Amino acid sequence: MGIPIELHITFILLLLLVYYFWGLDGLILYMFLFASVVIHELAHSYIAKKYGVHIERILLLPIGGMAMMDRIPKRGELKIAIAGPVVSILLGIVLIILSYFIEGPVLYIEGIDYPLITTVAILNILLGIFNLFPAFPMDGGRILRSLLASKMNYIKATRIASIIGQFLSFVLLLLGILSFNVILILIALFIYYGASQEYNTLVTEDVFSKIKARDIMTTRVVAVSPKDTVKDLVDLMFKYRYMGYPVVEDRKLVGSVSFNNISTVSDRIGVKDIMEPPTTLSEDATLKDVIKKLDRADRVYILDRNNRLKGIISKTDVLRMLKIIELKNNSKKDK
Repeated sequence: MGIPIELHITFILLLLLVYYFWGLDGLILYMFLFASVVIHELAHSYIAKKYGVHIERILLLPIGGMAMMDRIPKRGELKIAIAGPVVSILLGIVLIILSYFIEGPVLYIEGIDYPLITTVAILNILLGIFNLFPAFPMDGGRILRSLLASKMNYIKATRIASIIGQFLSFVLLLLGILSFNVILILIALFIYYGASQEYNTLVTEDVFSKIKARDIMTTRVVAVSPKDTVKDLVDLMFKYRYMGYPVVEDRKLVGSVSFNNISTVSDRIGVKDIMEPPTTLSEDATLKDVIKKLDRADRVYILDRNNRLKGIISKTDVLRMLKIIELKNNSKKDK
């Protein structure tokens, strides 16, 4: 499906630990388990792509897999969330049926025999059931949120699902402490963090979506011409103290040039020879869009509907806006 599948470095380290403690048979079982996790995440991704979602990658971590999506559409969230557990459970059932007809290899781990096909089948069913747990970041939390959202506001539905997830994590934590089960305690902490983080992230995104690029851009634009030389640019830097400038020709943005471009070149070189493609957005873009762009660039150039340069947003502008949002939120809490 054109989706990169990547292994986090901690996943590789865990494979070495599994091999050290459980030998080759333990490593084989672990690899089959995470092959099942990949299938689980691909099920989510397949349905998500049907709703026009871009899947950046699937990342495998020691705790499981994550399909990194650019967004989760509210209309399709239920189908996307339930796809993974359904496929895992169906895969488990198919493998159990298959085990009656095919006698697969038997793994020997810590003195116990594990028929490979049957064991992987059971692990898939447990994977599917575990992910139906109604708490973020499990699929069950998203399923619960989508069902609640059909009756109420999406943010309110997220808050209720988040509170339910936190409550269930406390129950798991208590059970883990009473049974001295470290794994259960770690799962409880993981669920609690995921449940609270989901709500906070959604609230932040909601705020960011209401702030437009035109609200935070600097409209005082100092531009250079592609016909200027590096010496002209240096003189401009001494005058205005900006570290980067748009390159404009016939009122059109044609490039971007910064201190990094001139630090190792002759002052007689033309700006047109060192300028880079500009990172642009429309003035209707949201703060969330701006932050994404600034992940790969030092500044974003804002264009009007006629593709004329209207303003510039730097990382400093975004930090200033975030501080204002924080002050505003703190003011509301005090009241």
